[in-house]
Amino acid sequence: MKKRAIQFVPLVIALLGIGFGDFSQWCTQSGNVCYRTILDQMIPTVTYPLYFFALYFLPLAIVLIFVSRAVFKSWLKLAVWLLPLAFISVALTNTTSSQGLGMDLFPYTRDDAARQMAEIVIVISFLLIAWKYFKAHRADTRASKNTA
Repeated sequence: MKKRAIQFVPLVIALLGIGFGDFSQWCTQSGNVCYRTILDQMIPTVTYPLYFFALYFLPLAIVLIFVSRAVFKSWLKLAVWLLPLAFISVALTNTTSSQGLGMDLFPYTRDDAARQMAEIVIVISFLLIAWKYFKAHRADTRASKNTA
């Protein structure tokens, strides 16, 4: 049971990211408590990208609860290097799309980068999960044929 509880950690992190985004918007828009504070200044640079990344990451976090322990461990090995690369990529993106010309034809902001990196992480993760699942399922099928 304790080993299975570790697989809930990505879900908890995703829900905390979504909750932090909702809380910061509520706090700055509904009252004067957080207005003109550090939380208000973090909204365009940290809060929105974190919210969008966590929102897109949520389906993967739910799937990770139900996969086998071996598949989860292999995903964790992937996530150790993939998630920091995604966060660095988002952090290096401009917060605004203004190039000084007044209008951008295709604006690309930090929010867009967060969405794109979350989609890339999810696609690669789902491909890994499917590959590991079918690989384990094929090994189980071969083992049952050899015993019969």
